[in-house]
This record gives sequence, C-alpha cells and structure tokens, in this order.
Amino acid sequence: MVVRNNWRAAAVTAPRLAAARAATLLFLVGIGAIGSATLQAQTPGSQEPGQNPGSTTPGSTVEASAAKSADAQLGRVVAEKVQLRCWPSQVATPPMFEDELVKDEVVNVGAVEGGFRQVILPLGPVGYVSKKFTVTGADGAVVTKGNGVSFRYRPRSTEAPVDYLADATPLAIVGEDGDWWRARAAGVKAWLPEAEVQLVTTPSAADRDALAKSTARYQAEVQARLDAIAQQAKVAAQNDADLAAVKVVEDAFATEITKPATEQKFEPLTVALDKLTATLSEESAARPAIASLQKRIETQRWIAEALIIQQDKPVPATDVQPVVQPKDELDRFQSIGWLRYESTFGAPGTYYLEKGGKRLHVVTCASGRYDLALFLDREVGLIGPRRRPNTEGVSNLDVERIEVLGVPKH
Repeated sequence: MVVRNNWRAAAVTAPRLAAARAATLLFLVGIGAIGSATLQAQTPGSQEPGQNPGSTTPGSTVEASAAKSADAQLGRVVAEKVQLRCWPSQVATPPMFEDELVKDEVVNVGAVEGGFRQVILPLGPVGYVSKKFTVTGADGAVVTKGNGVSFRYRPRSTEAPVDYLADATPLAIVGEDGDWWRARAAGVKAWLPEAEVQLVTTPSAADRDALAKSTARYQAEVQARLDAIAQQAKVAAQNDADLAAVKVVEDAFATEITKPATEQKFEPLTVALDKLTATLSEESAARPAIASLQKRIETQRWIAEALIIQQDKPVPATDVQPVVQPKDELDRFQSIGWLRYESTFGAPGTYYLEKGGKRLHVVTCASGRYDLALFLDREVGLIGPRRRPNTEGVSNLDVERIEVLGVPKH
C-alpha cells in the first residue's frame, strides 16, 4: 500500500527515510573510490545457463550478497555499444537493463562468472520498483517499504525480479512509468560479456577523471528531480506566504465594510495591495487574488459614495436671486392673426382675423381710427373689446389699436 502525505506513516518512516538519505549521501561522497565494503554486492550465485533467474529467494538481497563479492576494479568498454545484462547467463535473448555503455567508457567492475564480468555503476542499473512498496519523503527521497521488495528490469509484475531489496533501501529515482518508479539501486548486479570490457590494471589520471565525469552524470540525473521537487516546495511556500499577506488585507476590507458609509476608508487598502504586488513574482498565485480583491474594493467604494449622496439632505440656497421670466410682448394683444376681407354681393364686405386657416373674429373699427384696408393680408396684433355675436358664429373684435407683425413672403 502506497503511503503518501500521511502524518502517521511519516512518523513511522521518518527514521527510515533519514537513514536512507544518510546512506545515499555517504554513497555519493565516496562514489569515486568505491571499495569492497560498498560494492561487493555483485558476486553472482552459481547459476546454470537457462536456469530461472527468479529462483533467487527474498533472503538473497543486496545486503546479503555484499559480503561475498570481490573488490572493485576499473575497466574500459572495448565494444562500440553494449547493453548491461541482468544475469551472467548464456541465453539467446538475455534480459537486459536499459543502461548502455559506449566504447572507451570507464566503469568499476567486479568479479567474473561464467565468462561475464560484473559492472558496478555508481548508483546501480536502471530498473523498476512498484510504488506500492515504497515511501516518499517530503523532499522527494524514496526508499523501499518492507523486506524483499522486487527490483525489475522492466515494469512487469508477471516476470521474475532481477533482485530483492531490503527494507529502507534508498532508490535513486530517474523517472516514472505509471505505478512504477524508474530507479537505480546501488548494489544491484549488472553484467557484460568478459570480452566486451577490459581491466585497467594501472589506472591513469585520465581514467579516474573519466570515471568521475560518468559518476557526475548519473548523479545529475537523479539530482535534477530532487531539485525540481525542492523548487516546487519553495514556490508553494512562497505562494502560501503571498496569499496570507493578501488575506490580511482582505480581512481589513471585511472589517471596513461593516462601518457606516461615511467612515469607510479604502485608500490604505489599495496602497497596501499595490505595495504587495510590487514584491510578487510574475507566477505568484497571489496575483489573481489581489486583482479580485481590488475589484471588490472599487465596487464597494462606488456603493459607499452612492450611499453618502443618497443620505445627504440638500441645503437651501440663501444667496440666489429669483429669476424673473420676461413677459411675452405679444401678450398685450387680444388676438393675433392675418387680416382678411370677404366681399358680399350687393352689400359691404367683411373684415375678419384668420389664423391657421381658421376664422377667429370679425374685425371692425367703430371709431374710424384705422382704415382696415391698409392692413389687409398682413399679420397683425389687435387690441380692443370683443363682443359676442347675435347668432352662432365668430365673435366680433372692435379694433382700438392695431400693429403689423408680419407681411406675406412673395
């Protein structure tokens, strides 16, 4: 069962992880001068060609085999390109690890068995371990969980494992494949035909330098993952700190909006958010939170201003002079319109005032002051008394004063 992000499991496995990390560090520090105490875990048991490699029992772990192997030596690959084998057996299609070595590459080598030379890689060959039988620490370090954990050359549980790992064995993780860790395990045996690797009896400085570079390459592959996990943890911690700072301003905003509208002050909150934004990275998770909070603050500012305006009572003006509307000069006329004349056969004609095609009054001038004929077909303003007609019809307006207001356009 996989144990992840569980504090009870972490409490139980913390000593195991600490010991595993210490063992890994000691191994990496002394990797350039691998001695018999660390790398003697490669001596193969007597195994006939074609024998089932899965017949290895859980007790034959790396730790158990370490005491049986010979001291490590340097060797140089003489073939153009070779792939490491899982067992020293002469079979048509031998199981092989993913690791490939190229010509002139310098490696640590161990014992010989059945025409095969043991190859000791700095962190062990690449294989697969089920995640169900591992524990992962917060820093990304992975160790095995339980005794006899299978180490396989490919992610298949139906095949025999290459080796069995003891409890709390540190794994150098180089990748993942579904429910499997793609990992290296120090001490797991790997083999090459003896003819493909040559012993270096007197190692030169160049040989040791080549081995150191090879070791650094293996270590860098593993460290890249750990560095990425550490960086993710750093980013997550910074995001938590940034969001906590935004929460302080958000809490202050929540307090502010409980006050009366006239007492709400949002400028300090806006200034605080601007200062916080200036300290954030472009990828900070706090940026969207700040943008959302700024929008809420601006909306509340408008609401507060509207409430203040609504609650304010208008103050009557005391120094405003009343505006006197000018009187329409035409109001002095009793009636305004166009003066028309209608002749009558055998009798005097009639003057009348017309406006909009409608007769308003019959017009007379009893005083004789005006000759109405002089004002014919002109727009006039008339002043004088109006009398009701004796019969149904328009009223009579007796002119006392007449003024020309307009003339027809020709």
